[in-house]
Amino acid sequence: MKLSPRFSEKQWNTAFDGREDWDTAIEIVADRVKGRWLDAAGRLIDERHSGFAILALDCIVLESLWGFMNGKAVPRGGERQVYRAVLMSPRFGWTETQSDSFRELVRNGIIHDAETRSRWLVERTVPRTVVPQVNKQGDYVLNRTKFHGALVALFEEWIAGLRAGDVVLRVRMRQRMDQIIAKHYVT
Repeated sequence: MKLSPRFSEKQWNTAFDGREDWDTAIEIVADRVKGRWLDAAGRLIDERHSGFAILALDCIVLESLWGFMNGKAVPRGGERQVYRAVLMSPRFGWTETQSDSFRELVRNGIIHDAETRSRWLVERTVPRTVVPQVNKQGDYVLNRTKFHGALVALFEEWIAGLRAGDVVLRVRMRQRMDQIIAKHYVT
């Protein structure tokens, strides 16, 4: 089973076969997130009408990253806590209301209906911050480029923590990948 573009389940198991090869394990997870979603979103970032595609990929990254950071899949019905945890973090700095609204009206709208809902607009260069702003017409305006950049920065900070030897981050990352493998791989 391919866990990422370059690595298989066997390579993951080899990383923990009688020893702990964290460098390889971290590289596998980084390749999974970057190779499947972040790099694709990055290639679209300069495309004029790619905001929904970028945000769809970014929502996958956000949920996947939360899972690796917490050692478990997003719980059924737990999306609110996941989006609040990420979007209210210092990297994003959103309010609870903004986070809940984004999850319901942007994430769910794009994933389920291929559109945003209830006056959420996706722009390429405005506002100038990662935090959505309300315009004169009362619409939320989200800069998808800044959003993507903040998510990439969060991912890179997490990878740096793993590489620096953060034991809690490593254990949780391993737990989540083991869950993914157990769900899909039969021995």
